[in-house]
Amino acid sequence: MYSAEDLSKYKYFDGADINFVLDSLTGIISRQYILDFARTLVDSNTPFAMCMMDLDNFKYINDNYGHAAGDICLKTIAENLQKCVGEDGLVGRFGGDEFIIIYLKSNKYDDVHDFLARVHAVDQSGAVRRFIYVDKVRLFITGTTGSASFPLDATDYNDLFNKMDKALYRGKSKGRNCYIVYVHEKHKDIVVSDRGGNSLLTKVIDLKAIIEHSSDEEVINKAVSQIHSILHPAKTFYVNKKNDVYNAKENTNYHFGNNMFFALNKMVGKKDIYYSSNPKDVKERFPDVIDYMNANRIHALVIVRVADLGFIALYEDAVTRMWQDYDLVLLEVSATLLGYRLKK
Repeated sequence: MYSAEDLSKYKYFDGADINFVLDSLTGIISRQYILDFARTLVDSNTPFAMCMMDLDNFKYINDNYGHAAGDICLKTIAENLQKCVGEDGLVGRFGGDEFIIIYLKSNKYDDVHDFLARVHAVDQSGAVRRFIYVDKVRLFITGTTGSASFPLDATDYNDLFNKMDKALYRGKSKGRNCYIVYVHEKHKDIVVSDRGGNSLLTKVIDLKAIIEHSSDEEVINKAVSQIHSILHPAKTFYVNKKNDVYNAKENTNYHFGNNMFFALNKMVGKKDIYYSSNPKDVKERFPDVIDYMNANRIHALVIVRVADLGFIALYEDAVTRMWQDYDLVLLEVSATLLGYRLKK
């Protein structure tokens, strides 16, 4: 886990609240801050390489061993990446099972290639291609990494990110468990589309099947667990009018003592969805939820109405997350499907 002292040598982090800067699960830098840090490097014309690693078939671990096992793997990989990078850059969590590496030591092809070879070392000395033990189960974790360099490959941040993404896409199309350093002559014509059938439509179809074919007793738990596995927030839960809570991450159900349903209904108002990435704004608009937000370190949240029956809620703890259209559309559709099913 990074400390304030670790980050103090970078001017960008001067005065930043460490609780916002770090990802709450892994202790590495959160998405907003690692991407903004990259932008400042571009703005200051600082040479560097930007890499994205996507763990291979990570959903299998969550589905077969549970999210707790998945969390252990994510924390272990984050720690491994931090050790591999050392003083030569920084590591952040892009979201879910994806990581961003800012490599500051060099932006030259051979140097970046050698660095990624160490990250993917076959002797299990790197960050991936190694076993992780979870409750006496031995899991072999691999990853796919794409990299592009500034200013050799791109002269602005968006172009840099796109070329890094092309390299990652190429790695996935080659069968994963590899690393690709962007080369313009080889990769310029790559069009990044849906990676591995991971489109929004595919996710909605899968979720629809789960909601339609689960038993009445299991449908809520299975639906919120599936949403959690797709969007990877800190917490996902469903609350009904009786204040019964179905908690996806811990896979537990319990009765909430206070009137959470009423509070969520007030926050959503006449709309079907409410979302915010600004905890200050939420606290000012809804002062009666301040204690709950402070106790749970909520920094970003989404609430979506499920007919007139309840709410699906997601939040991030100590992480500022910018909710994407992908997230919101998936939640709206999920709530609609679940509402139809529960009213049958």
